Amino acid sequence: MADRPDPETSLFLVDGTNNLYRAFHAIRDLTNSKGQPTNAIYGFTGMLRKLLKEFSPRYLVVAFDRPEPTFRHQAYPQYKANRPETPESLVAQIPYVKRVCEVLRVPMLESPGFEADDLIGTLAERAREAGLQSVIIATDKDLLQLVREGVRVYDPVKEALLDSDAVERIFGVRPEQVPDVLALWGDETDNIPGVPGIGNKGAKDLIRRYGDLDALLRSAEEVSNRRYREALLQHAGDARLSRDLATVRRDVPIEFELEALRTRPPDAEAARLLFSELEFNAFLRDLPSPVANVETEHVVILTLEDLERAVARLRSSGAVALNLERDRTDPMRARPVGVTLAGPDSPPAYIPLGHRSLGSPAQLRIEDVFDRLGPLLTDPRVRRVGHNVKSDLLMLRRLGAEFGAFSFDTMLASYLSNPSRRSHALEVVALEVGGLAVPTYASLLGEGARAASLEDADLGRTAALACARVAAVSAIEGRLKASLEQDGLLPILLDLELPLSSVLADVERTGVRIDVPFLARLSQEWERELARLTSEIHRLAGCEFNINSPRRLGEILFETLKLAPGRKTRKTGTWSTDVEVLEELAESHELPRRLLEYRSLQKLKGTYVDTLPALVHPETGRVHTSFNQAVAATGRLSSSDPNLQNIPIRTEQGRQIRRAFVPAEGYRLLSADYSQIELRVLAHLSADPAMVDAFRKGEDIHRRTAAELFGVMPGLVTGDMRRRAKVVNFGIVYGMGPQRLAREQGVSLKEADAFIKEYFKRFPGVREYIDRTIAAAESEGAVRTLLGRVRYFPEIRAADRNAKQQAIRAAVNTTIQGTAADLIKKAMVDLGRRLAEAGLGGRMILQVHDELVLEVPPGEEAETADLVRLVMERAHPLSVPLVVDTRTGPNWLDMGGPDGRSKD
Repeated sequence: MADRPDPETSLFLVDGTNNLYRAFHAIRDLTNSKGQPTNAIYGFTGMLRKLLKEFSPRYLVVAFDRPEPTFRHQAYPQYKANRPETPESLVAQIPYVKRVCEVLRVPMLESPGFEADDLIGTLAERAREAGLQSVIIATDKDLLQLVREGVRVYDPVKEALLDSDAVERIFGVRPEQVPDVLALWGDETDNIPGVPGIGNKGAKDLIRRYGDLDALLRSAEEVSNRRYREALLQHAGDARLSRDLATVRRDVPIEFELEALRTRPPDAEAARLLFSELEFNAFLRDLPSPVANVETEHVVILTLEDLERAVARLRSSGAVALNLERDRTDPMRARPVGVTLAGPDSPPAYIPLGHRSLGSPAQLRIEDVFDRLGPLLTDPRVRRVGHNVKSDLLMLRRLGAEFGAFSFDTMLASYLSNPSRRSHALEVVALEVGGLAVPTYASLLGEGARAASLEDADLGRTAALACARVAAVSAIEGRLKASLEQDGLLPILLDLELPLSSVLADVERTGVRIDVPFLARLSQEWERELARLTSEIHRLAGCEFNINSPRRLGEILFETLKLAPGRKTRKTGTWSTDVEVLEELAESHELPRRLLEYRSLQKLKGTYVDTLPALVHPETGRVHTSFNQAVAATGRLSSSDPNLQNIPIRTEQGRQIRRAFVPAEGYRLLSADYSQIELRVLAHLSADPAMVDAFRKGEDIHRRTAAELFGVMPGLVTGDMRRRAKVVNFGIVYGMGPQRLAREQGVSLKEADAFIKEYFKRFPGVREYIDRTIAAAESEGAVRTLLGRVRYFPEIRAADRNAKQQAIRAAVNTTIQGTAADLIKKAMVDLGRRLAEAGLGGRMILQVHDELVLEVPPGEEAETADLVRLVMERAHPLSVPLVVDTRTGPNWLDMGGPDGRSKD
């Protein structure tokens, strides 16, 4: 920034009221998890922190308006009379904004009878007299009049520092002429009357020509514009009054003690408590850490004698936090670089295993280290704690190390306590839960393509970082455990998520075999199909063009073919060609239909057909996906690298991809799929008599629903009736409204609305359950699954209607989908134990929503299928039976031997 203000000789004057209102309107519907509005506080705090960082001011004050009348109200009772009442959500935030100033130790100023502008004008004048420069931080045009030699305005939105020349260039007149312009133009916001008929442009033209208001009024009869002339002659008094109201005072009777305006370092602990309460996690990261940082005291173990002594100390303490450092994140391909240990009574220790940087000392052999660690890893009296323990479990199993169960996982605990947290990475959780600034691996290794490998990093710096991180795990365990206990979530961690981590580690290590030659053939076949679709699209468009260019595609659809309706994106101003737009256009034109086919096939080919072969592990010959326990807010598992949860099953192309998943030689695949689990959960939670009765009798629920809705006997339900009932059945779970039902069913909005009303009339328990869930979400800001998992919805109290409605739909869905997710997790934990107890060789290799896939040795298919069905159907007692369909086959697609029940 040119001609930056000198922080040693400048007084920074913040218009607190102006910046507070600006932040309130700039950021919409931000709340913390308790539903407390925080948008104005967040925006104001961000402005203040940026100011402190950008300019490092030595002298700074924030001026606020006071709510009582000012001298302007005495002169003109209608002053600001048109302003609406300050929103309650803003009023509630004002005390917090002042607390922000307090914890950041920024001086504040208010004065009865005067506005913040007047205080700023007076302080700027006093500062100038004292030989100081002044910088006013505001976006209010009224304060431009204060700009002169030694006084400038800084616009925090445009990041522009304005002197007199800049004010004249931007506003159109010199700073001292601003009150004269406002005298004519008026100010609708402040209800300053001005002169009727003279607007912004006219006011500036007149003041530029005549110099100031007094000269203009003296020459009013000479003004050539008749409308202006008559208005000036009739409203000269209003003009003078308006100038008085718009003029910022520079003589407010306040003390000017420069030392009282000196900034000081923030009160870090008070700021940490306040920002934690407000859940301003980004601001927490900038606060100095009281505990964990790179300088954490630690030891590096290079001899077996030191290792044995450390193991003995940790065993006697009864607790250890540990982490396996590796050269890459994928535990199936990573090599160990070191082991980090921390206990309650001794400094954390780092055991290097694979450092190769210049100057690295001789390191212990991996086999010797894990031999000595064995008692610590297996002793049932020792509490073992980690962050993302599944990854460490998988590494330990690959290394052939013996170990017992982990007692706590801080990542999973963070996820259970707040599943909507932006990240459950250790550095984020430690900061938010314990106020600990934990170093990231990127701070040591760098990021992106140029990031170094941990094995090449300096051993000393690596040890300091690794020990700081494991010390943070140990430090936040107690707080997280107390939080889970308070919310009744500890049993879910100990009895469900932690045991599941061990099961998933086995599933990931096993992996799934892929038929690579089949995918190669499929890739060639689909390449020919994409070429055919390309030719067809070009024919329909009447020209050749780049189909993958959204801009060119938009031009073809909306400018060449003139299809409607079209909309342009806000960001680029180009035509939108997203799926929603194409689906709407496809109802009336063949080209968008072909485009949808092209995009779907291209995506599947790139995501799976061409990618899966490259992910085959060179040692195992299988693909090893990662199952994520701490991603989906509903509690569902997701998978990544590759994502196997999103392979479509309802399209022929999606089914062909499943054909590529095959068992080991001589084995068979076994699929076990919950039948209509979410509707069964809904029946249990709602206790609706008709729905419960249908499931207890083993009826086709969609046929039963259709019979109820259409008023016919079940035997008379047609295929179309059943299809429409099925859409409503599943749509209710996802909050489907009349608009969506009308669109999907091709009926009028009135018919769709009547259909939904009839559904709730026939199944009143469902309506009552939805209403109860919404009421609970609105009153408590959260909902729970049947097993007690919680999800918070602060946005359900938002003023924004769309955000609130979206939260309501998600709240209802979470209780159903989250319960279903808990049930299959429970089944996986039980099945892992029961397979081992039965001595069966079957092993789980995939979990996709409501389905488990196992790889089964020859001759064990029937026994394994019976056990899997038994375990899954008894995962948790419900008022309706859980039903599982099992099938076996040579690949994931060609499954035969159904048990006679239909899933849909």
